Amino acid sequence: MININCSKRNKKAVTLAEILLACVLMALAFLPIMGLMSSSIKITEQDENTQRAVRLCQEKLNIVMQMPYDTFGKSITSKMTLDTTDKKNKDIALVLGEEVFDGIPYKSILTIEPYTVIYHVPTCDFSLKGADTKKAAPNPANWGWTDLTYTVTGKVLRYSVTVKWKDHGKSNEKEYTLSTLKADLRKK
Repeated sequence: MININCSKRNKKAVTLAEILLACVLMALAFLPIMGLMSSSIKITEQDENTQRAVRLCQEKLNIVMQMPYDTFGKSITSKMTLDTTDKKNKDIALVLGEEVFDGIPYKSILTIEPYTVIYHVPTCDFSLKGADTKKAAPNPANWGWTDLTYTVTGKVLRYSVTVKWKDHGKSNEKEYTLSTLKADLRKK
């Protein structure tokens, strides 16, 4: 007669209920991880949109800086904003207005305004103020440092490019602005 011990065999087996319980616990553990991945994808997309706006600003500003100083007019005396294609300057190869990338419209705005530059140049009178030339060495504290101020107007413009956009599913508008100065260095 063959004796089969059923109690030893049952201790080594895994029941269907244990397998289902393990699957449910693993699914519950993965839910927060999946939520974290979803939010990180959205944040990455927003960062890519910001980087695209930065690149657009740099591209537009580089184009503007290559143009001659008086491209937009002989004398800009007040703030000038170019929001759409300027009908007066048809030869300018600068796309302003809206450009769409990945379903997101980016609006570029160029602002040009005069900029006054003020230089403070320290100068020194090296004469021997307050010292007897025969008896004492010159004292640098008595040399008489002064600041000469030079003001430059009508020769410098500030170019600012602003790119505005809205991320997918967001109602607030974002913007990025990049500015630089350009001087008219031609002798007159």
